[in-house]
Amino acid sequence: MKRFLLDTNLLLGFARKAQWAEWAYEEFDLGAADNIVFTSAICRGEMLALTEKFGWGAKKRTELVRVLNQFTTLDINKDSILEAYAAIDVWTHGKPVTDPRFPSPLKPAISMKQNDLWIAATALASNATLLTTDKDFDHLDGVCLSRVWVAQASKPKT
Repeated sequence: MKRFLLDTNLLLGFARKAQWAEWAYEEFDLGAADNIVFTSAICRGEMLALTEKFGWGAKKRTELVRVLNQFTTLDINKDSILEAYAAIDVWTHGKPVTDPRFPSPLKPAISMKQNDLWIAATALASNATLLTTDKDFDHLDGVCLSRVWVAQASKPKT
């Protein structure tokens, strides 16, 4: 059994029926009954905001809701996620944390967007591999969480 957290860009790819997203769905066997696949409430919120920014009509919004409803959405108001958020935020600012999953402080500090902090915290707390097309999580891969980068190309490589 594998656990995957889908980042916003994967959800957007599924809604757009992008070839690279369909490849990722098959490559990581996201439809398998023994795999646990979910997203964060933050990603769901980002997707809803994007529909407004992109001016999506009713048909595209319906497809988005269909995609979102395929995956469980994890609420961030859980102690484990809140604690993971705090640890990642402090550690990425180059400060030591008591959480044993983090090595000595990262030097220099690496700035992260707030939503990315929440998404990373959700992946860390839920012990899931983060699937993303976003390089903003690279400095956390192999440190405190597992991140798989999915290329947005016709023949993706991970």
